[in-house]
Amino acid sequence: MKKFYEKSELWFSITWIIIYVAIMGNLRNNFGDESIFSLLGVLIIAAILTIFIVKNNLKEKYGLVLCKNAKRFLYFIPFVLLCSVNLWFGAEMHYDLPHQIIAMITMLLIGYTEEVIFRGLLFKAIEKDSIKQAIVISAVTFGIGHIVNLLTGQGTISTILQVLYAIAIGFSFVMCFYKGGSLIPCIVTHSIINMTSKISIHNEDQMWSYISAIFIIVVAGSYALYLKKQKN
Repeated sequence: MKKFYEKSELWFSITWIIIYVAIMGNLRNNFGDESIFSLLGVLIIAAILTIFIVKNNLKEKYGLVLCKNAKRFLYFIPFVLLCSVNLWFGAEMHYDLPHQIIAMITMLLIGYTEEVIFRGLLFKAIEKDSIKQAIVISAVTFGIGHIVNLLTGQGTISTILQVLYAIAIGFSFVMCFYKGGSLIPCIVTHSIINMTSKISIHNEDQMWSYISAIFIIVVAGSYALYLKKQKN
């Protein structure tokens, strides 16, 4: 794997995107997020990536280090606001608690894995040639990647909204990583958003889907623009 990485970081990252989407798309579609198979699938992918990064002393390159100056990043308050959306109408634990816990852990690991792949591997692979392209491609592919949720039975309109606000979140995440050198705030935020989606109480009114999507786009987009003005 190291030889492949050294030969082409870009194709290394693209290969991992394909592997991740293919494996997790099929597992989540066939078994659901609450299945032990989905949990094991993302756990294995996350473990392989983490071992590779640690073993080859790439933690700093891929942002698996703490952010040194939270004040410059407004103490990540915009990320806290993004994390709050799933809890606007409260939270509840289901009667099938073990499966709900498995789903939450699965979504936590999905948040970690997607950040390492999209914000870590892909961004860094493209950054060497063009910062602008790296930022745009990392954010847009992250958003478009959520189309895979159609395979899990998610509605078309909900998926389209998710793609749009995921692109906005993607821009805020990649700007945070680019300016601060740490992927940890992005990993934590992404994981919390994912996990709370499994305990949130949903408002069935479609209007709230639009309101929450607009809220996320405005908060994430504004934060990305703010971070853009900060020095690296």
